[in-house]
Amino acid sequence: MTQGQAVRHIGAYMWKRERLGIFFTLLFALYIASVISFSINGVWAQDGEPFPRFFYIVIDSMYLIMFPVFGLVMNKSAMGMWKGDSYSKRLAQWRVMPVPLKAIVQARFLQSAITLPIIGTLFLLLQYLLAPNLREMVSPLQWVESGIIWGCYAFAINIVFAWCELGFDGKRYVQFYLGFMIFMTIVSILLVWQGVFLFQGVLEIIKEGHGVFLIIGLMIVAAIVTWMGFRATISRIRARSMTL
Repeated sequence: MTQGQAVRHIGAYMWKRERLGIFFTLLFALYIASVISFSINGVWAQDGEPFPRFFYIVIDSMYLIMFPVFGLVMNKSAMGMWKGDSYSKRLAQWRVMPVPLKAIVQARFLQSAITLPIIGTLFLLLQYLLAPNLREMVSPLQWVESGIIWGCYAFAINIVFAWCELGFDGKRYVQFYLGFMIFMTIVSILLVWQGVFLFQGVLEIIKEGHGVFLIIGLMIVAAIVTWMGFRATISRIRARSMTL
């Protein structure tokens, strides 16, 4: 089996097994978008009342934590990683088949590269439709630029998730993800406490005309992370134990 054939085979297998999980991830993204759209609308309220800082924390933490999730799959297997660790079992099966190791990693990266832009776009679109104050302050093109910026960030984080997902057992992966959530929540609290609002700050940079430079920089970072993550994931899979 060639590497290209292996990528197509694994991709088809993932789609067959995880399409319902991808759909559930989409529904979850739309739910999150509908909830935080009210907070986003309040950021640009014109009533002169100061916007509570708590809601800035909610918006920033949701973007930092949840946007990368759009490249993952929320299904029964993912929820049962702590006990069942079906991902490691699946990886062990592929390792005894004539499937090149690079194809396994490429297929996993490709999954994120497809699902994240689609789900992320719908996530952003729903917020824009539900937040009239946002539409008055931010043009559709500026909102697209913001989406590309957050998408680059999310894809880079997804590469790290893939490294942990394929390179470690289920319990370690769950610990990593929970640690990521706690860390990003703390980061959001500290930044807002210091008067730094990430979500609003990104849009201000775009409105000042510097969004293109930020996009180029983040694309370069995402490309470097992808290259490093690809090599690191392959090395980690080779080093890890396949004993379940």
